Amino acid sequence: MEQPQDMVLSLLAFGAAHSVNAVEKKFTDRKKGIEQANQLGRALKVHMPDWFETTGDSYFKHVNRTTIELAVAEARGSEAELSVRAAAKKSEAVTIADRLVAGTGWIPAPVRIACAEAEQEPKSESIAEDEQFPQAAE
Repeated sequence: MEQPQDMVLSLLAFGAAHSVNAVEKKFTDRKKGIEQANQLGRALKVHMPDWFETTGDSYFKHVNRTTIELAVAEARGSEAELSVRAAAKKSEAVTIADRLVAGTGWIPAPVRIACAEAEQEPKSESIAEDEQFPQAAE
């Protein structure tokens, strides 16, 4: 308690950070934990694109082609999706998606902080729930 206020707040933040688990898994029943993490993110005004950039290495290499196509369509539109679809190999699709999404600030659903209204209503993500965490293909 004799520490300066900024040190006490840093220690409290450290302790609080270790009590929050916002890891979203494909099959989970921890919906309340995710909701609480989203509430905390909104209260702290966390802007996830400041902390995560969607790239080939951070995302596209780890999902299947369909998910890559849907992500590019969401970020840049259906014409951009066709560029990814035309790629002969997944590695080419990853490179194209990386280039198309760069600088847009688009981030995948698993790292988005849901808005308050989205938590009240059933989710209608543009990427199907079963496609959010697909296994890498090819």
